[in-house]
Amino acid sequence: MNRKLLCLSAAIAFTAAAAFAADGTVDARLGKQLDKLGLHYTTTKSGNYSLQQDLDGNRTQTVYIMSKTETYGGLEIREIWSNAGNFDAVPSSDQMSQLLEDNNTEKIGAWNLEASDDGSYLVYFSIKIPVYLKDKDLSDMIDFAATVGDGMEAKLFNTDDN
Repeated sequence: MNRKLLCLSAAIAFTAAAAFAADGTVDARLGKQLDKLGLHYTTTKSGNYSLQQDLDGNRTQTVYIMSKTETYGGLEIREIWSNAGNFDAVPSSDQMSQLLEDNNTEKIGAWNLEASDDGSYLVYFSIKIPVYLKDKDLSDMIDFAATVGDGMEAKLFNTDDN
């Protein structure tokens, strides 16, 4: 009987942890991990973490990490993303091809497009990771998102705004 109670308690705690960031609350587990890594961050109104990464060539790139997590089976997943820029309208077929070709060469993650109400399209690189990722691996994924996002920003938009 104690084993069933322990499993039920663990399931309830897991569900609560996965859902608690839905209201704009930050996920303190992630904050502790970023603090342990010595990474400077701010939090957004929606409860996500924002990190400004310094890159080669005096460039910078912002990386966001979502506090809200999702589950697949027993795996708790969070998203890391970095914006490349905004298109004023639907991207051209050449621009779309460039993003798809880049997706084929990246080791992890993918390019995404998000339509805005004003008709513009946000282009961002997204990596979905398990929440339990080791500190060094999380740091590597943050660096990877920044590098890939910035590379496409330079290629498609010739800016350093993100």
